[in-house]
Order: sequence, then structure tokens, then C-alpha cells
Amino acid sequence: MKTYHDSDSVAIRESEKKGPDSSAVLVGSADNTGEMPEPPSGGTETPQPPHTNRGALITIPLANRYLFDWVAMTFKTTNPHDVTETIGLDSSLFIGLERGINGYRKSLRFGDIGIFYDGQECMGCHVLMSGQGCRLYEGQFKDNPWRNLFKKALSLNASFSRLDIACDNVDSLLDLDKLKDAIINHQIRSRFRNANENRNYLLGGDNDNGRTISLGKRSSRVYMRFYDKAAQMGTPLPWIRAEIELKKERAQISAIHFAEGMPIGQLFTGIMNEYITVINLDNENISRCSVQPWWSAWIQSTEKISLTTEKVIKTVDEVMEYVKRQYAPSIAMIKEHLGVIQFNEFMRDLITDGAERMGLKHEQILFLSSQRQADNYDATREDFEERAAIIEYDGGLDREEAERLAHALIDERDEP
Repeated sequence: MKTYHDSDSVAIRESEKKGPDSSAVLVGSADNTGEMPEPPSGGTETPQPPHTNRGALITIPLANRYLFDWVAMTFKTTNPHDVTETIGLDSSLFIGLERGINGYRKSLRFGDIGIFYDGQECMGCHVLMSGQGCRLYEGQFKDNPWRNLFKKALSLNASFSRLDIACDNVDSLLDLDKLKDAIINHQIRSRFRNANENRNYLLGGDNDNGRTISLGKRSSRVYMRFYDKAAQMGTPLPWIRAEIELKKERAQISAIHFAEGMPIGQLFTGIMNEYITVINLDNENISRCSVQPWWSAWIQSTEKISLTTEKVIKTVDEVMEYVKRQYAPSIAMIKEHLGVIQFNEFMRDLITDGAERMGLKHEQILFLSSQRQADNYDATREDFEERAAIIEYDGGLDREEAERLAHALIDERDEP
């Protein structure tokens, strides 16, 4: 472990771990924002809720985007079926479990969406959507569902206890090396008092599994992290993710602003500017120092981005099927009109022109198709990371014990 210190107690700690990046994992808040699973019970298979095949996959973004990546809120009603109706999901998607979290004795589960109930009457029902849960939720709707959900929840006096906003950057404006250098060289204006860097290595193969720069304390109302999502997901294409984790009143206020119509870019950059700015040391008064151009360019570009939902990237095989289904008659007509020789020349010209116009979207389709899958998402690893983080944070266990229990729960679930 390598540590850098300065007079403002800002530090970057580089540590080598054997597992995936724990600091890049989304974890629950200590008060009704995560799940504390029950310990393994001798091989009893845990029932699994039904899944749909819409929107549950993580894909490489084609452009810069925003996503909600953790949503936790509590409704006053004690009837969980009222909550499923409020959030717009059919109750038949959920299964009932005789376990809950933090004083809730029971829960309804649909994948990584949980509704916890049967606590004290004043506790109402608590809804938890982890990162995967947010993607699953989005997949159930044709249009982006978040603003309507927040409006409806707030109209029923729901309280938000955690809200994570993720900003994906794929145009290389957000640079982790420059951010690290700015922190080490005191070229930041920030309300945070510390920053950490974690770098991770896998044994065997390409051992660089990415790194994370985090700012603030995990227990604070605002916590930020910047990490190499491309390395984590195993893609050679550029992809840096910046996340803001908001808790309690910070989550509530942000949810209100968004529900009232504030663009997600304005909300994200407003919080970012309040807590950290990368500056040039060109004035004795730090508040008057100019902003570094690369940071200003990233902030200005992200402010214009709209909130999106996760999209599944097609494979080359799917594109071929689409072309065959939609354009085969037209291609056959052109061939009959031109004749074989002229048609072959036409196709060569068509391919040459298409090759010159191929963009990032086509490169991603080629890469993902070479991996023989429609996305590059390691569901097993992400499942383990989310379970371990939730157990560690809400269960009060140390990381080693949390990982042991998470492995045991997954092994138990996968037993035939």
C-alpha cells in the first residue's frame, strides 16, 4: 500500500487486492438502504423470483450518459402490494420471503428489487433497488420511468434514504490520471477532507482490473467515486464512471429537485461543483483560482446530458437477421435490375462506403460479438460484490467475513 499525505489531510492510497474493486461497488446505507441476508441454512434452496428478459443486462454505453444506480425509499403504507402498484410493477412479478432487513420481518422480491414490510407500524414499507435492480426496473417500461416514479413517491410523502447518480464518460474527457495528479498536487478546491485510490489485480491473464478514486467518507451524506469501468467490464474501449452517492436529507432534496423538473445534468454538476473542483494554483486565494480546462470541459459537457436507461447492444448475428428481414426483398430487386456483374460492383461500393462510415456503435457490436455475448457484464461477479457490500455495510461485519457469507449464499443458491 502506498500513501500520499498533504497538509489538508488529502491522501491517495493505492492498495493491491485479490478481488474485484470493493470501493467501486454500490453498497447500502446503514438505515434501511440495504439487505442483510440470513446466514446459510444447511443447503436449503432460496426461492428465486421470476425474471423478464427486458433491460436486465449491462451494456457498454454508446455515448456519455446518466443513470440512477441505487434507489432506496420508504412509503408510509404498511401494505406491500400498494407499493408495487405505486412503483408501477405487477405484483405477480414478486415472490414473498419470510425475511427482511433492519426491523422488517418480510419482503417481496423481484430480482434485485426488494420491498420490505411487516415492521413496526410507523416503519411502513421500504423499497430497495440496487444497481442491477435499477436496470431491471427500467426494463419493465417503454419510456424512462424515473421522473414519474419520483413524483408519485413524493406525492405520497415517501422519504428517500439513498440515491446514486452515475455519469458514464466514453469520450475521454474525464481523466483519472489528471484527477489523481490534481489531488496529489493540491490542485483541488473541495469540501472533502480525504481521497483514496484503490487499484486491483487479478491473478492470471490480463491482471489489471481497474482502479477507483473515491472522495469523502462512506458514512457521510455525500460520497463520490471515479473508476475505470472499462477495465472492470473487460472492454478496450474508453469508459470512466463518476458516481455521486447521496443519503438521507441529501437524497431527499435531490429527489425533490429531479421530480420538480430539474435536468439530471444540472443536478449532478451542481452537486459536483459544490464538493470538488480541479483548479490551477494561480491565486493566493484558493476560491479565486481558475478551473483546469479539462475539468471545465467535462463538467460543461456532462451538464447537457439527459437521463437515460440501459440499452442492450445487438450482436452482429442479430443485425444480420434484421437486415435479412427488412431489406432482403430490396436487395433481391436491385440484383435483378442490375444483373450479376453490376450488382457485384454495387455491393463492393456499398461495403467500401459503409466501412468508412462505421462508428463507435459498430465497433462495440463487433467487440461484443467476438465475445459471443450481447454484453460484457459479469453478472456472477457483480452479484457477489453487491451481496458482500450490503452485508458488510448493513450487517456490521468486516470485509472478509462479509465476502465469506456472500460466497456461501451464492453457492447455496446455485446448488441443484
